[in-house]
Amino acid sequence: MKMQRYRRALRFFLLFLLLSALPASSCRAAEGAAAVIEILAAGDIVPADRMFESNAATRLFSQEARRRIEQARLFIWNCETSGLSSRSKPNTFTFHAHTDLFSQLYFPNGVASTANNHVFDGYQEGAVALMHALHQNAIRHNGLHLRGEYAPLLATPWAKPDIYLLSGSPMSQIGSGPDIVTLNYPMLRERIALLRAGAPEAIIIVYAHDGLEFRDAPTPRQRQWARLFALAGADIVLFSHNHRYGPFQILEDTPRRTFVAWSLGNFIFGGNLQWRRHRDVRLLSLLVDPASGRKEGRWLYGATHDWEFSFDDEHILPQPRLDALPMPGRVPVPAQGFN
Repeated sequence: MKMQRYRRALRFFLLFLLLSALPASSCRAAEGAAAVIEILAAGDIVPADRMFESNAATRLFSQEARRRIEQARLFIWNCETSGLSSRSKPNTFTFHAHTDLFSQLYFPNGVASTANNHVFDGYQEGAVALMHALHQNAIRHNGLHLRGEYAPLLATPWAKPDIYLLSGSPMSQIGSGPDIVTLNYPMLRERIALLRAGAPEAIIIVYAHDGLEFRDAPTPRQRQWARLFALAGADIVLFSHNHRYGPFQILEDTPRRTFVAWSLGNFIFGGNLQWRRHRDVRLLSLLVDPASGRKEGRWLYGATHDWEFSFDDEHILPQPRLDALPMPGRVPVPAQGFN
């Protein structure tokens, strides 16, 4: 049975590679406008700190996990670290990424969010070093940018509909600048509205770093701004920061029935040694039907062993189509904490 699953996953992976090799116009035609899209969203990834102590990380993803992630239209993750720098902010926890592992964080369908409370742990020097490391490894990102030159990231230039990522946080201004900055919430809302006006058919994803650590429920600020982002035109709003796996919700009374994940938790989290071997590590699988605007989310479960992530066997294969799924996204899913 396991070999059959592996062979099926391999066939899907080879099909993905074939489509990825096509010119953009051919790929769009092959996929069709009505195809259901899967977006995988991860919480915090910290390729730093504890990963370089005893039992240092050597591989971050099993082969099966990498194949499964590459089958999605898009894989989004939060890069919660600064680059290397000569000085640090005077905080209890500061993260400075080692570039050794960045090559393993490259996925052809991957994008990173770089607006959070750790990207400026090394002030502007660390932020520039992080941007350089991402660029060196062909990892596209949104969040950190040269002041006055922010642009939404077209995350899927190879396929229609266009999917854009916009990232911001109320937590990433401390230590920022003078030249490299991130968007605060009012600026992020303005950018969403401008993008929606110019791209009415696009799927707009907002990744915001916010919430109370170790609390499952969203804060009043999260609720307020999720609704404002939805009213401005966002299709999907993703939050991280809590270190918990929180509930999902559809904002039914918003123009695009915006899907909100209130807390994506940790993924490959080098900031805490307990995540070296953790039996409950999750990715959000979000299915979107561009024709109807319908959205459904569910957790994909896995674990880490010496920092290497692998899925539980039943999640190696792609998710079924939307019309075969129950409707968990119409009401909040109960939050679940750590083991």
